[in-house]
Amino acid sequence: MAIYNKYTAAVEPLVEGINAGTDAWKIALSNTINAADVTFTPGTSDLATGGGYTAGGNAVTTTSSAASAGTYSLVLTNPATWTASGGGFTFRYVILWDSTTSIPVGYWDYGSSVVMNGTNGDTFAFSFPGSTFTVT
Repeated sequence: MAIYNKYTAAVEPLVEGINAGTDAWKIALSNTINAADVTFTPGTSDLATGGGYTAGGNAVTTTSSAASAGTYSLVLTNPATWTASGGGFTFRYVILWDSTTSIPVGYWDYGSSVVMNGTNGDTFAFSFPGSTFTVT
């Protein structure tokens, strides 16, 4: 299972400026991460379009968002799967980003490259581990 990591620069804007419950969210795939990034740029922060992947990633839907006893929880649906085609694609990180504000919020590190073979039509589906993130 991949390990979740937050972008430290996202914590303050998340609490003060992102409207997490109504903003649009996406999941993107990448080979590199800079945890100090303050903006997400499709095709630069993530993979370029090609091999079955579209720059910017897949949209996800907010299932619920609520604050209770000083903890904010945002639950998102799982995105559609990616199916490799042609030359396929390779990634290591899965990035959660707010596509309304272009702020990257967190990422999951698979620890090594995940190779999606286009000849085999490999598919990848990311599953959120319960509540995507909480702020306490």
